[in-house]
Amino acid sequence: MSTSTKRGLADTTNALVPTLAGEEAAPPPKKPRKKPVTAKSLGLTKEEFESIKAAPVKKKLKEHVKTLARQVDADWHDGWEEQAETKVTWFSAIQEPLQAVLDIGVGKETALIQCNEILKIVSDSWPDLLACPCRCDTREDLGEETFQLDLPWGGVFTARGDMVEDCWSYVWIALLRIHANSSNVNTELLLQCIKDASDNMVGASTLRIPEDMALYDENDEKFDITFGNKDGKGVPDGTNLAQFVKERATEWKKCPSTKKVHRMRRAIDRRFDGTPERRTRDYDDYDSYDDHDGGYRECVIM
Repeated sequence: MSTSTKRGLADTTNALVPTLAGEEAAPPPKKPRKKPVTAKSLGLTKEEFESIKAAPVKKKLKEHVKTLARQVDADWHDGWEEQAETKVTWFSAIQEPLQAVLDIGVGKETALIQCNEILKIVSDSWPDLLACPCRCDTREDLGEETFQLDLPWGGVFTARGDMVEDCWSYVWIALLRIHANSSNVNTELLLQCIKDASDNMVGASTLRIPEDMALYDENDEKFDITFGNKDGKGVPDGTNLAQFVKERATEWKKCPSTKKVHRMRRAIDRRFDGTPERRTRDYDDYDSYDDHDGGYRECVIM
């Protein structure tokens, strides 16, 4: 019998040797099951718990993006008005999830992981919207739009369409401050949340990690949006968050990035391109007559 065969038999025999007389070796212990996260476990009502569920928020915002993509595909040139309306609808739709994060993640100081996911979904929806190649600039279409968020410490934050990245950035800083101040915070989770916030706050005008993390008060007489800002009255203390960001920078910067990349969708000018049945101009007329020059021409299909 070969040495390898003997060794194999010995291993098999040892595996069957009882630990005590008449007993077989105990199986390895099973990993404990994770406790399901419920409204009760987070100290929330069912309605509050529903408001921070990621799937419904993601589905709603994605539907607005899909609507815009369909409108652009159907009529890139002449459909700009309804496209602008869809953008405004999208902007209005981000108010509710942002308010939920303020109410629960900041106000009730709970559900960090759920609230962080909501902010990731909201922030990710913006580049997804920008990947629709609209005729008119999306940021300009939202330029005059605003909504207000009620702050748990009092007062309101005015979200502006021309500074859309600042909307979720302000809420994110507030969320991180609250949980950095908690004595029982999951440190690994907090560091990942800091990484998520840093990646998704790119483009914000007044907030960024680690340089500018002030929860400013626009009603302050000394407030100036073009210069450095300071904390408003009653905001959550930011000392602990600042320490996490500075002293553990190496750790949170090494956390995996969850930021997605959205490729620009294809744009078709259906006045002159695409299948004839989907043209937004009379196909035969453009073979013979130029409405703009007032004369006949041959239509060149590119």
